[in-house]
Amino acid sequence: MKEDLRVKKTKKALSTAFINLLKEKHFEDITINELCDKAEIRRATFYKHYTDKLHFLACFTRALRDNFDNAFWASNKPENTAEYYVEYVKKAIAYLDDNSELVDNMLKSDVFPTMMTIITEQNYKDTKAQLERSVAAGMKLHASIDTVAAMFTGGVATSIYIWLLSGKKKPAEELANEIGNMLRANILV
Repeated sequence: MKEDLRVKKTKKALSTAFINLLKEKHFEDITINELCDKAEIRRATFYKHYTDKLHFLACFTRALRDNFDNAFWASNKPENTAEYYVEYVKKAIAYLDDNSELVDNMLKSDVFPTMMTIITEQNYKDTKAQLERSVAAGMKLHASIDTVAAMFTGGVATSIYIWLLSGKKKPAEELANEIGNMLRANILV
């Protein structure tokens, strides 16, 4: 179903405002009023689309991943479906490295564990759906789609989390290559 242009504009304004606010403060310090003011929308409009701030975060995460995915596929057409996942991880790490203020504020947030759960659950669902499409197109896996999606999501997220907590002691590209090598060797055939 196609989304109304006004709804798209509202969601884009909220996403932009949210990213800008996350660069300045922690998630729990952002109020819905502040988010709406910054996006120049009414509070009632926010509640037409989202039940609360955590629901917004889940939807924001999905939209961010979808936008990232669409941009990635537009500029990269890996011949090997497994290479899609490796290149995707590289681009995701580069994005996080380029948006350090936003990431630092999220890590320092009191609700980081809740945010991480929302992000991980959404990434699991999206990764599982992508793996289902890849397997249907002929890609082979070492285990079931559920297990691979869980290992992929959890392993990548934890590796990136530890890297961020350590102060990015190794270059982003090195981490991306290490994760890519692990994916090739252990999860993807």
